Amino acid sequence: MISLSKLYKALDARFPFARAESWDKVGLLVGDKNVSVNRALVCYEVTDAALDLAEENGCDAVVAYHPLIFRPLEKLDFSDRTARLCARLIRARQNLICVHTALDGAAPPHALGDALARQLGLEGALVHKASGTQKLAQLVYFVPESHLDKTREAAWKAGAGAIGLYDEASFALSGQGTFRPREGANPAEGKVGVRAETSEWRVEVLIPSENAGRVLSDIKAAHPYEEVAYFLTALQNEDSNQKYGPLRLASVPNAELGEWVERAKTRLNVPSVRVAAPDVNISFSSVACSPGSGASFISSLPHGTIFISGDFKHHDALAAQARGVALIDVTHAATETTTVELMAEAIDDCIEVVRETPRNPFDFA
Repeated sequence: MISLSKLYKALDARFPFARAESWDKVGLLVGDKNVSVNRALVCYEVTDAALDLAEENGCDAVVAYHPLIFRPLEKLDFSDRTARLCARLIRARQNLICVHTALDGAAPPHALGDALARQLGLEGALVHKASGTQKLAQLVYFVPESHLDKTREAAWKAGAGAIGLYDEASFALSGQGTFRPREGANPAEGKVGVRAETSEWRVEVLIPSENAGRVLSDIKAAHPYEEVAYFLTALQNEDSNQKYGPLRLASVPNAELGEWVERAKTRLNVPSVRVAAPDVNISFSSVACSPGSGASFISSLPHGTIFISGDFKHHDALAAQARGVALIDVTHAATETTTVELMAEAIDDCIEVVRETPRNPFDFA
């Protein structure tokens, strides 16, 4: 059994809630961070079927991709689906955390766009039309050798040390530290009123600025000293590997539209798709993909792109055709089938997880 707060932190470390789109409703939507939970249902949507599964398995936490509460509830009329499901959660004392665009904005390779690109076999795909750029800070702290590994592990687990597609990065240098405990101190080493000199390690890690408080808190919890010497510096780094967002774009010379249609059907497990191709013969040289609804990205795509996503409308197709972009609409849900596994992987080392298989609300006739 763990606190709901710890479960929230585990999700936030992998999918920073601060990176969710400003219009989104993510984080704890129903419940109390101060309670303890022992089992979590991970699901794509909050539905009656999902909550049935949660109750059958004794889950007191529900982690969902799509937010149950998206628009303000003006009244608790239980004929309304959202109000009724919220009431059901409250009656069952179940806590609901929703991730949504925080997962879309996660650092590679944990973002949903990365997972979709892997499903499609889209190699070399990079973030395109980024939602934002990850701000970094440098954390330097000093620790005796006995707790060097323990503090680094704590820092890495809290989200420190990620550089692009690498993680657990750090630098450590040994040296001599001095300190004198004053009256009232409870030193792990040395005596009150006597200057001590001891071997220590200087450790440097990069951290996302939004994670600074959590990383520092976890290092302090793993550190033997009651006063930890450290300094935190904001950085001006603006590397491409700090960009985040749902859209992925890759160079694919001589891409064939028909081949990518078949690939999308096979790899995303849909029997049919909608295709909107430009009216004139165009050589395709890039392929893009985005989970969910991709229409807002059409205007950012280069001429000669094949774009795989969902929820395209009539005028989206016209705009894409005029731009020399081909659309492959596989449905919204087909682009998000990996959400449950991605969320479960983020928390299965701290709580028992029950997975609900994502279901596409559309059938194919």
